[in-house]
Amino acid sequence: MSQLKFSPFIKLLILSLIVQACTPASKITYLNDSQLEKWDASQVPPKHHLEIGDILMVKVISRNEESNNLFNLEANPNNANTALTAANLYLNGFTISQEGTIDIPNVGKVYVLNQTLEEAESTISLKAEEFLINPFVIVKLANFQFTVLGEINTPGNYPVYKEGLTIYDAIAMSGGINDYGNLKKVKMVRSEKNKKQIYNIDLTSSDILGSDFFYLRNNDLIYVQPLKFKGFKKSQSQLLLSALTTFAVLFNVYLKFAE
Repeated sequence: MSQLKFSPFIKLLILSLIVQACTPASKITYLNDSQLEKWDASQVPPKHHLEIGDILMVKVISRNEESNNLFNLEANPNNANTALTAANLYLNGFTISQEGTIDIPNVGKVYVLNQTLEEAESTISLKAEEFLINPFVIVKLANFQFTVLGEINTPGNYPVYKEGLTIYDAIAMSGGINDYGNLKKVKMVRSEKNKKQIYNIDLTSSDILGSDFFYLRNNDLIYVQPLKFKGFKKSQSQLLLSALTTFAVLFNVYLKFAE
């Protein structure tokens, strides 16, 4: 009689542990609600509007090589270190000031705040025409970066030297989301007109493909929240399940000898 009384309880306890150790596929699968043959994802990334603190690499090119050295710090032969590193990009770049301007040698202060890179090129070109004939201006964003935190395999800050980076590119670069990350609960901290805003993102939904969060913006921070049962780790659940199974077998053997 004792065996019939305790065995169902042990089986129910083991079953509960198995259920808790499992994670619903809907929480760990990307784009699992999409039933469309074609995804509505924009092929053209949004243009970045320059903000205070952005660092620009600016080249002013003319037919006169000596003039090029005057207007471009990295082209100056007196600059001993011209390697492309984050430190040199910072030192040789032009940081947008609190007033929204950059100070270019022999050109002066140029207001570029809230302009796109193409608009900044035109603005600087007009200013350079006061000193050069038909100058050609190139402007690049030197400090594009993103940060990934939370349930990610390689969290950290990642500088990027390309355009059109998507949120899935960022996740791939950081090693992917680990076994305890909840794809339904991802937060993004984004700068909007020099103010930080927090947004909730669901990576399991195909709606993200047409949203403002498919393409990353400069200094985006991505935080992947943990699943509800992260504390109940896989290794711990397997160890506990094995212990309970052994206990159940030994308990049944004991009951047989106790009869």
